[in-house]
Amino acid sequence: MTVSKFNKEFGKWTSGNSDIDNFIQQIQLKAQYDVEVIEWIPFYKFTNIKYLAKGGFGTVFKAIWTDGYIRKRDFLNSKWVRRPQRSVCLKSLNDSKEDIKKEFLNEVENQHKQRGESAIRIYGITRNRDDGNYMMVMQYAKLGRLASIHNANLAHKDFHSGNIVNETFYGSYITDFGLCRPVSQDSSSKGIFGVLPYIAPEVLYGEKYTIESDIYSFGIIMSEVFTGYPPYHDIPHDFSLATQICLGHRPEMRCEIPQYLLDLMNKCLDAEPQNRPTAKVLKNMLEQFCIDLLDKKTELCKQIEEIKTQTKIFQYMIKQIKQN
Repeated sequence: MTVSKFNKEFGKWTSGNSDIDNFIQQIQLKAQYDVEVIEWIPFYKFTNIKYLAKGGFGTVFKAIWTDGYIRKRDFLNSKWVRRPQRSVCLKSLNDSKEDIKKEFLNEVENQHKQRGESAIRIYGITRNRDDGNYMMVMQYAKLGRLASIHNANLAHKDFHSGNIVNETFYGSYITDFGLCRPVSQDSSSKGIFGVLPYIAPEVLYGEKYTIESDIYSFGIIMSEVFTGYPPYHDIPHDFSLATQICLGHRPEMRCEIPQYLLDLMNKCLDAEPQNRPTAKVLKNMLEQFCIDLLDKKTELCKQIEEIKTQTKIFQYMIKQIKQN
């Protein structure tokens, strides 16, 4: 990248907030490759804006970015070459109209650092002209890797299925880094944040968030994938549930699951954080499971076939009962 080109353009734009301007400029000055660039993007550059979802901290929209992100520099014509008409995700921050919180810039920075390997790419920042709130402009995914985040000595601290997005059938990313912090850094707030069913029992007890807490959340996500239902979907998410989780209650498995996968999930949900596997171990085990699926002689394949057989027998029995 050409740092001097960004430098010359600093006076041509402003977000209206000096902290944001300085934040973007510093990242641009440090950028060595196009994927490392973030920009201030005027809101009028977005078309076909559609509401997607609303969370506790802001609202998410899908939009078309008419200019698109920077690909490279055209030195012959002294201009940036872009990928126009790109689908992007716009994530707003509530109550940021008058005061931009450092947590917002912290989320932008963390997601920018983890781009590609574990998090969807962030392109820049804009401001909603309707309500005045600032917004992150991100790669659009239809809905990263945890090991990469933990390798960077970061704990996500708000890991749940709503923060996992799929760009393709196989390509998943982690998003929402608003609470992400270095493991050694205590949060400035003493409150408990996150979605209750995914919060580890030690955190509910008042202990600090750790990478082991993220692993517990992964175990809850596994239960959701296995059953097809959100955890504790049939009971209130209140103080009573928090108490039960602390006492050892976990989501009920009302379906047959290969014992290998069930054992892995239960290890993630262990009440003792030190007994949970690391993200690296999880990654290696899940990759091995994928390999085992290709060989019918492996124990995992045998367990799956046994479940299929039991299911067929059960369905046959139900059919006979209905006929009689």
